Amino acid sequence: MILFAVEKDGKRGIINQREEEIIPYIYDHVYSFSEGLALVGKDGKYGYIDKTGKEVIPRIYDSARDFCEGLAQVGKDGKYGHIDKTGKEVIPRIYDSARDFCEGLAQVGKDGKYGHIDKTGKEIAPCIYDGVGIFREGLAQVMKDGKYGYIDKTGKEIAPCMYDDARYFREGLARVKKDDKYGYIDKTGKEIA
Repeated sequence: MILFAVEKDGKRGIINQREEEIIPYIYDHVYSFSEGLALVGKDGKYGYIDKTGKEVIPRIYDSARDFCEGLAQVGKDGKYGHIDKTGKEVIPRIYDSARDFCEGLAQVGKDGKYGHIDKTGKEIAPCIYDGVGIFREGLAQVMKDGKYGYIDKTGKEIAPCMYDDARYFREGLARVKKDDKYGYIDKTGKEIA
């Protein structure tokens, strides 16, 4: 059954394709279902409901995101972490920023530096970078002192931070820029062209 988030009289709810009310119009925010749960917000607090409208994770968070790879990023009192679909805090809210999981890893930030964690909360790449990208094809961009490089899923740098610009890997190659010249590197960090 297809469900739609809709608004009526300034409040949001969910209807089905026959326009039957599934979730009453009581929320300030209702997002689409993701992995079986929908993010809802009311009075500045966020939680999650199932397709029957039952609030399965209470609205206690100041911010939250959709579930991705079984976990959702949540924030409260200026700190961020991740919960599972039962509401259990899997990744403690100890980070200044956190993103969705992609390829099993998520970007996190502490004290103005960034790294990656796995789904157990283990820091795969410690928060030592000025910036980090999401993983694509098993590799992610990292930035130190205005220069870009790449790490693998173990946190090992496969290309040092020496590029002026770096793009995501696609079909085994990534476009990089160094000294106003563009080229490509492979997944071992070897410059191809």
